[in-house]
Amino acid sequence: MGCLWAILEEAHIIMLAIHPQFQRQGLGQALLWALLTKANYRQLERATLEVRESNLAAVSLYQKFWFKEAGRRKRYYEDTGEDALVMWRSGLEKPEFQRYLAVEKVQMCDRLHQRKWHLAIDSFEF
Repeated sequence: MGCLWAILEEAHIIMLAIHPQFQRQGLGQALLWALLTKANYRQLERATLEVRESNLAAVSLYQKFWFKEAGRRKRYYEDTGEDALVMWRSGLEKPEFQRYLAVEKVQMCDRLHQRKWHLAIDSFEF
């Protein structure tokens, strides 16, 4: 499940979650790609999100999409008191980002097909 809020020229990714049984199969990458594609389609300029500092797999995924750590929210997660990393990605509205999404789409689809996932990504609509 993934969700973003469009606030002015910013995409705030408020949720990106994959059931543990289906993690590490490329579905998180596909979901993040879809959210960023939506942000690009809407001509949003930047994306931001918060992530648990201990969630190294998620941090790595966001870094793959050129998110950078911009700060921390101390004790953001009530259940553990853990800090959240605040991550940002700019340039979503630029043609270079569209080209990046196109390359990622090919690689992502190859990975998903290897794992027997088949998405109707070419008919993806907003």
